[in-house]
Amino acid sequence: MKRVFVVLFSLISLAVCGSVFFGNIHAHTSYSDGRGTPDQAFRHARDSGAVDIQAITEHCHDLVYPLPDGSMKLDVVRNLAREYTREGKFIAISGYEWTLTSRGHITIYNTEKFLDRSRSDLLDIYAWIVEKKATAQFCHPGRTYGDFFDFLYFPEVDLYINTIEVGNGAGKSNNVIKPEYLERYQRALNRGWHVGASANQDNHYENWATANDARTAFVIDELTTEKVYEALKTRNIYASEDRNAFISFSTGRAKMGDILYDLPAATLSIEYSDPGEPVASAWLYSNEGSTALEVEGDSWTVEVDVENPLSYNWYFVKIDQKDGNEIVSSPIWFQSSSERYLLNARSIDARPVFGLPFEIAFDLINARRNEESLTLTIMGEKGPVLEREYILPAMSCVEIKETLDCTSQDLVFYVNGEHAFGLKINFTRFVAHLDTSHENYYVSELKYLTELLSDLGGDVRPVIGELTESTLNSGQLLILPLPDQDTFMKDFMAISEKQITFIKNYVKSGGLLIVVLARKAITHDSLSTYERLFEELSWGVSLEDGGLSFEGPSEGIVHRESGGLVLKWNQATGKEPPDEEIVRFMKSRLKID
Repeated sequence: MKRVFVVLFSLISLAVCGSVFFGNIHAHTSYSDGRGTPDQAFRHARDSGAVDIQAITEHCHDLVYPLPDGSMKLDVVRNLAREYTREGKFIAISGYEWTLTSRGHITIYNTEKFLDRSRSDLLDIYAWIVEKKATAQFCHPGRTYGDFFDFLYFPEVDLYINTIEVGNGAGKSNNVIKPEYLERYQRALNRGWHVGASANQDNHYENWATANDARTAFVIDELTTEKVYEALKTRNIYASEDRNAFISFSTGRAKMGDILYDLPAATLSIEYSDPGEPVASAWLYSNEGSTALEVEGDSWTVEVDVENPLSYNWYFVKIDQKDGNEIVSSPIWFQSSSERYLLNARSIDARPVFGLPFEIAFDLINARRNEESLTLTIMGEKGPVLEREYILPAMSCVEIKETLDCTSQDLVFYVNGEHAFGLKINFTRFVAHLDTSHENYYVSELKYLTELLSDLGGDVRPVIGELTESTLNSGQLLILPLPDQDTFMKDFMAISEKQITFIKNYVKSGGLLIVVLARKAITHDSLSTYERLFEELSWGVSLEDGGLSFEGPSEGIVHRESGGLVLKWNQATGKEPPDEEIVRFMKSRLKID
């Protein structure tokens, strides 16, 4: 019975998904920063038999320079693509790569013109792509080349940028699908982009399509130029580090890359076949996380029932072969036909303080061609915590910030009555800032103290850069270690008069100040600025032995009313742990039961 099911499903998957052809849609020649010519590149890719589809995508800033005979490079590539294309046998594609490192790189296909980066920024190229109704791809997204302003979403542009590289590289290894690319793929999907997964070699040497086995697989029923561009536009593709692995990802009559509307539940079908290449693992990813699939062998089929509770849901499949090669499908989306969504909800402070107002942000999307009214309701455990109405322009994505005053950990967002998003708030009982800005970078040395505060329910945050009043006032506790005597940057050891004033005001307003005495006797005159602080606080404390000790209450609690605590170095580092009285004092000041 099982064999019949697999055979039947294979027939169905072929009917739904069509055949699979393999391509390399990101490559360069000497027309930009590579080697060889486009003529050599198309011929090499065709004659090698490695791929069915090859694109040449020269850098835009190199296309401005004509060839010695006066012809423009993009015109030559376009003509060669037509010359080398043989419908049903080999498809050659012309394109170019818009590059502005720190913003991102985008390959744009089959346009007669190009836009140089010297005359454009990211929003300019977006507008150009929309104007030309071009087909485009996000390339190697990440820290090195840019991630498109964290994939800031534009509904109109989303209609034309249909692909994202989850794999990129022309080394001998097939390992082109990187964790960073996979993470940015998910980030793009979570921001609202409808992009399919590709893997390309980005060749710069004379090894077009043959550098390794990385491929973009096109799920089409025939090898024609029209079908290739249609697959890019509809995202009917997948990324593969294996040269001929077949996967099918479908539901009903829809396949990977498709968007389905108003389906609260579905059965996802995943098929894999690559004789002699068994899988090590397979995963179903979604906007809710990832789930391992129980599969094995070099040919299998599995079905997964899913519920789609939100107005915007996506799923894709990742398969890891035992030889280390990876395969990543394009998503299937399940969305509301209302075309009004709320995405990217988050707390501005990753850990807001329990019991205090906190700020959240989210993206409201109107993907309709008309101005729309969106009514937002945020529900907590005890009922509504916010109700608002917003008017959004046509085809727009707007970031909204709101302040909430609630203690609900689980927030549920509804837009016009539709369940849009769920957000868990990770509250902390208090925020403690550890000053590291005065040549006192003791993050590891003071681990005992910071872990003690974490155990009390706090979130300890090192102060990197200047200690400012706004940073100080965003927390309930300041740890101020005396500076390191052995630092080479003596001028940064002192605290300024301005800092003395706002630390004094902070303590007066209820903040808790913990001063950690010196690790080694301080001979620099910057120590006098800390003595000035004690004078302003009226704690009756004076530093002795170069800041190794102090004159005042022996237990370290120097002022119960105004929140003062002085710890010796050995106390703060746990060599001589502070007694229970000090811990009780901290809990009392921080209002911890």
